[in-house]
Amino acid sequence: MARPVRIEYPGAVYHIITRGNNRQSIFRDDHDRKKYLERLAYYCEEKEVHLLSYCLLTNHVHLLLETPKGNLSRMMQPFQTSYTVYFNKRHGRSGHVFEQRYKAFVVDKDNYLLQVSRYIHLNPVASKLVQRPQEYKWSSYRAYVQDKTGSGLHREIILDQLGGKGRERVARYREYVEGGVKRGERWQSLPVIRQAFIGEEPFVRQAKRKAVAGSDLKGKYELGEIVEAVSHVMSLDASELRRPLRTEKVQTGREILMYLARRHGETHLKEMVTFLGVKEISTVSHGVRRAEVRLREDRGFSQTVQRVLRKLAHSPIQA
Repeated sequence: MARPVRIEYPGAVYHIITRGNNRQSIFRDDHDRKKYLERLAYYCEEKEVHLLSYCLLTNHVHLLLETPKGNLSRMMQPFQTSYTVYFNKRHGRSGHVFEQRYKAFVVDKDNYLLQVSRYIHLNPVASKLVQRPQEYKWSSYRAYVQDKTGSGLHREIILDQLGGKGRERVARYREYVEGGVKRGERWQSLPVIRQAFIGEEPFVRQAKRKAVAGSDLKGKYELGEIVEAVSHVMSLDASELRRPLRTEKVQTGREILMYLARRHGETHLKEMVTFLGVKEISTVSHGVRRAEVRLREDRGFSQTVQRVLRKLAHSPIQA
């Protein structure tokens, strides 16, 4: 059977399963596991990939990743190579540590993100390694239920789907994950389609269209072009977009700028932080997510974004 084609596009979410070569151990002790997580956090930050959930088992790993820039392969290849070099050097061996091709299932974020995260966190329970998921040290579940961040984890992307705030969201997630275990419900597999998707057929078609559109848009607009287009459409000076002023117009302009620079350009997070005059990378990430919500719920905001995109499409720089 032919291997499924890798589907990549900005904003895609993946359930990654990577196994040891010939089903051999990836980790020999806790030191290996710590080094794996350190490298995972490093490459996620460097490639601007969001780590949502993980579970390290002896001879395979489950990851849940979001790729705002549509660059899964460019993150996974150097990450796995880095760990292979470390592992072989430490244990005096050579050759492959991982199977040459990891599995990457594109996840329907709107309908199956929570289910995949639960599946990953319950893996140690299903494997009968522990009775409760919080007893397993080498998954991200403890970071969720203890309301802590760690290893570059983007918990809010999962928790936001449950509604509520703070500890209320954490309690809801804990009930969602552990409730079935307490009630003795059967372990359920994920709805995998065509060896490459977790979702239904309409999502598969949508993901394929996004993959084509993502390849066309990739690297299309530079930050300067986007700034110029936003300034023109919103009648703002570029200098106003660089300052976190409290006026609604400027705030909207900055959210549109963040969204377009991240979703329709090749601007790095650190470059955005410098341009916008903010201190934290998370400020940009939160701004992008606010813009995505407004695109769905605020017709006026959506129309403004479309006007900026039309301005970019007709820019003489792009001709």
